[in-house]
Amino acid sequence: MENIQSIMNSPALWIVSGAMVLVILIQAAWFFKAALKEAKRLEIPSTDIKNGMRSAMITAVGPSLALVIVLISIITIVGAPTTWMRLNDIGAGRTEISVITLACELIGVTPNGEGFGVDAFSISLWAMALNNFGWLLVALLFTGKMSSVVVKLNSKYDPKWVKTLMNGTTFGIFGYLFINSIWKKTINPYFIVAAAISAVSMVLINKFFAKNKRMQELSIGLALLIGMFATTGIQYLIGQ
Repeated sequence: MENIQSIMNSPALWIVSGAMVLVILIQAAWFFKAALKEAKRLEIPSTDIKNGMRSAMITAVGPSLALVIVLISIITIVGAPTTWMRLNDIGAGRTEISVITLACELIGVTPNGEGFGVDAFSISLWAMALNNFGWLLVALLFTGKMSSVVVKLNSKYDPKWVKTLMNGTTFGIFGYLFINSIWKKTINPYFIVAAAISAVSMVLINKFFAKNKRMQELSIGLALLIGMFATTGIQYLIGQ
């Protein structure tokens, strides 16, 4: 186990993982530059761009905090360099743990347990990579073609119907993610409490700050944070 720990946290893995993170940063900068160029072409006011960026950054705080606990869990299994790279690359911490567990079960070992050696670590790395390969391949092949598909749909069908279809798809995706988060094999009531508090917070913020544009921008992020911290407080009080 000591040998595998030295491998998982070796300078070589830090360098390789750092190279991947560097690629991600370059991509982010490239997309950001392209987005600003497109916004300029569409003549979107700079104030709207700044407001959108601020809203997006605040909204990202809640989901980012949720990754902290998962981050610690994955570090104990595959080491800090791989965890740093994977959560920057994909960000789906719970999925990564599930994939690692599944891969280790196939060879009869427990993640970070007895028998977790070089082979198990190598298989875990391959499992995490292959688990996301399909998503990345589909995005690579079809993302650039989506705009032309929408244009064809609008020319063939009623654009209002197409827009309704797109909105319905978005609601369906987020609805699935929502239900999948609170409804598992065993129902955790605290997940439901957090969802309910966040939903109520969102409604109240939109109602009482309907004329406050800044609060409207921050409403999603604030609702997430309120739900998280309030549920944690309730859980602590009940636990006492």
